[in-house]
Amino acid sequence: MRNIVLEIAYDGTPYSGWQIQNNAVTIQGIIEDKLQEITQEQVRVLVAGRTDAKVHALGQIASFKTNCRISEEQIKCALNSMIPRDIRIFRVFEVPMSFHPRYSAKKRWYRYIINNGPEPIPFFKNFALWIRRSINIALLNEYSDRIIGVHDFTSFATLVDRESTEREVYECSVTRKNDFIILDIVANSFLRKMVRTIVGTFLELEKEQAGPERVTEILKAKDRSAAGKTAYPGGLYLVKIFY
Repeated sequence: MRNIVLEIAYDGTPYSGWQIQNNAVTIQGIIEDKLQEITQEQVRVLVAGRTDAKVHALGQIASFKTNCRISEEQIKCALNSMIPRDIRIFRVFEVPMSFHPRYSAKKRWYRYIINNGPEPIPFFKNFALWIRRSINIALLNEYSDRIIGVHDFTSFATLVDRESTEREVYECSVTRKNDFIILDIVANSFLRKMVRTIVGTFLELEKEQAGPERVTEILKAKDRSAAGKTAYPGGLYLVKIFY
């Protein structure tokens, strides 16, 4: 038995997220179907983070176990020849049997992109949230500072039963590059819709010119209704998983 890792990038626009669902086209469903054709085995693909519908990935990590002796390069070439072109396998490599893409991960890095110009750039309509008004980057960074560290993120997430709501955020910062605003956030792991809710809340607070203490109040509330709307999924990217 071998434990094989896939490093995957995808445009999430046409898909209903990573996880297999009934009557929906998903990244996991496509990859598992093709791996079963390649290996002639029943294959279950595990993943580091289950992205939602229309969310993108640059460095998703998934793994599967197999008895087939096909080389890693052959698996990569075969998969890339069979899957849609908006999903690409960048690397395939073998790891110890104890490796698990989710539980072995130390940190995850997500990026959210805002197109902040006078008119939306057409090519980015599925890849960034467009906001016309002027945005105060310094204030967004003050908000970002308030979520760094260990906190209960109940207010910023759609919860899953029996899941701990405490997370540690190592980095969170906002930068501007021409007409684009970029929020980068690195944490040990994330709750469902946590990054998009953080972005949506920060943008609402910034529009109101609320002080950074409001972020602390929202965290302490431990109530989803205390935070803002969940931001558009097309602006979110899973950039990298750290092991």
